Amino acid sequence: MPTLFTKYFQRRLSTWLDKRVPASQEHHLNLNSIFILPSGFGWSFIILSLCLFLLGTNYQNNLMLLLSYLCLSIMLLTLFYTHQNFARLALKALPPTSFHCNQNGEIQLQVIPHVNAQRKCCNGTLFIKWLTVVRHTDTQLEYLRNGRHASAPQQSYSFSLIGNSKREQSQTLNVPLQISRRGQFTLGRMTIACDFPLGLYKCWTHLDFDQQVVVYAKPQEGPITIDKLPNADEPDSVSEITDPTSNEDFYALNDYEIGQPLNRVSWKHVAKNGNWVSKSFTSLQSDSVVLSVPSSEDVETAVSALTQATISWTSTNRVFGIQYKGLNIAPAQGAKHMGECLSALACFNDSPTLTSAPSSKPVSISSIQKKTGA
Repeated sequence: MPTLFTKYFQRRLSTWLDKRVPASQEHHLNLNSIFILPSGFGWSFIILSLCLFLLGTNYQNNLMLLLSYLCLSIMLLTLFYTHQNFARLALKALPPTSFHCNQNGEIQLQVIPHVNAQRKCCNGTLFIKWLTVVRHTDTQLEYLRNGRHASAPQQSYSFSLIGNSKREQSQTLNVPLQISRRGQFTLGRMTIACDFPLGLYKCWTHLDFDQQVVVYAKPQEGPITIDKLPNADEPDSVSEITDPTSNEDFYALNDYEIGQPLNRVSWKHVAKNGNWVSKSFTSLQSDSVVLSVPSSEDVETAVSALTQATISWTSTNRVFGIQYKGLNIAPAQGAKHMGECLSALACFNDSPTLTSAPSSKPVSISSIQKKTGA
C-alpha cells in the first residue's frame, strides 16, 4: 500500500510541476517556481523567540520582551531577503555529453544574469540533487540492489556562487549524472535550494531542463566475428586506407578532419602555408570489415562486446561496420562513425524493425540505479 501511495503521489507531483514550472532549457526563477519554508535552524529560532516572549510576559521583563521582538523581526526580514536573493537566479543547461552506463556523466548548468535583475545576482551556496534522474514513466523508478528492490538514494551536491553578474564571466556548475542502463533517456527534474544569508529559511525549486542523453553500453570483451567485405563492383579498384606506415602507395591530400590521427597530417604543408591536410594511401584490396556477434549470445553480452570492438577499432582508425540481428551499419571510420555506432548499440532493443539511427523518443525504463560511484 505505501508503494502505491508513493507512486500516486509522485505522478500527481510531476503533473502539477509540469503545469507550474514547465520544462525549458533556460529558467529564470519567479514567484511561481520558488518555494520557501523555515529550515530546521529557523524553526528552532522561532521556538526560542516564542519562549522568550512567554517568559517576558510571565515575569514582566521588558528586556526579554524586547529580545523576543528583535528575534521575530530578524525572522521577518530574513524571509524577504532570502526569497529576493534566490529570485535572482537564472540557469541555462548545456547539452549533456554521452557516457557509458558503468561510468559517471554530468550535465552542465550555466549561471546567467536574470532577465529581471541584470545588475544583481544570486549569492550563497546552491544545493542541487536529482528529484528524478529520468522523467517519470508509468512505472515507478526503482533499482535492484542485493536482489531486492529499493528506492534510489538521492545525493546532494553543493556549489558556491561566485557572485558575479557579468555575462562574460558566467559560472558553470557540473552536476554529476548516474544512469546504470543503456539507452536514450529524457532527464528528469532536479531540486535546487539555497539558504542564504542566515540559514533561517530554505528556498528551493524543481527545474526540468528538457535535456536528453544517450547512455552507451558497458564495453566488455566478447565473441566478435570479423568478416571481410568484398568489393564486388570493382575488385581491382583502389580504396583509401588509414595506416600511413604501411607499404601502400601515396594517393592524395585531403583536408584534415577533426578526429583523424596526427600521424596522417602532412606537416610540411602545415609549416609552409598553415593549411592542415592529411595524407591518403591506396590499396588494391578492400580493408572494410563487418563486426558481428553470434545470434545465440545474450543481447546485453553482444551489445557490450560490439561496444568494446567499436572503441578498439576506432582507436586504430580502421574501416568497419556492424551487423547484429536487425542492426546494420555500413562500414566507415572516424570519431563520427564511432558515435553513430555506440548510439545505435545503446538504443538497440532486439526489434526486427530497428534501424542504425537512434530513436528521438526516450527509452521507457522500469528501473534506474542511482549509484554513488562507478
